[in-house]
Amino acid sequence: MLLVHLPLASDTGLAGTENEAALLQDAVWAHAGPQHALEHIRVRPVEHGMNVALFVRADDLAAARTKARSLLAAALGSGAARGYCLAPAVRGGPR
Repeated sequence: MLLVHLPLASDTGLAGTENEAALLQDAVWAHAGPQHALEHIRVRPVEHGMNVALFVRADDLAAARTKARSLLAAALGSGAARGYCLAPAVRGGPR
């Protein structure tokens, strides 16, 4: 099981809320299929959006990132987190 961090940026630049985090977490579970190999998820509001931590089964980190990004994109595409988008990866930071 590998951990993938995917930060979400808020369109407004404001912090996410606990309610938004809970709704997004539910939406991710609802969109998870066997191909995503999701084991656990944690969504937390942060200063400028939300941080999504997905634990997925994969052979390596690159495969885990691909699965996690695909799953999160599906959940975001459903409108589950309006006003949020995937934040650009920060060099040297968690991904």
